[in-house]
Amino acid sequence: MRRIFYGAATVVTTDDVADALVRLTVAVSNFNQTEAVSFPVVADSSGGVGTAQVVLGAGIALMTGPIGWDGEEPDFSTGATLLRMHSYFPYRDADPARSGSPIIEPDPWDPELEGY
Repeated sequence: MRRIFYGAATVVTTDDVADALVRLTVAVSNFNQTEAVSFPVVADSSGGVGTAQVVLGAGIALMTGPIGWDGEEPDFSTGATLLRMHSYFPYRDADPARSGSPIIEPDPWDPELEGY
């Protein structure tokens, strides 16, 4: 679980949502745009869930930090997926080794086109 710091407010969400939110924040900033997005959060100390809305863009500070969490984590996978479906979300990782994606080596060039 991670705490999201946004302005003077903080909210708690899952690692997956926090990661997607940070990546989307960087992408929106790179396009010199601002976007309002919603994501699931833990609403109270009893584990109730709610929704937070923030504006993302260049010059808008957003930070996440780990927190100690006792108990079962809520399932916010749908919220993380919706953030990743945003039109500005970066779909390709610049370093496939870091993302766990398989590294696909291109076929060697065949100038004679043998076998085609």
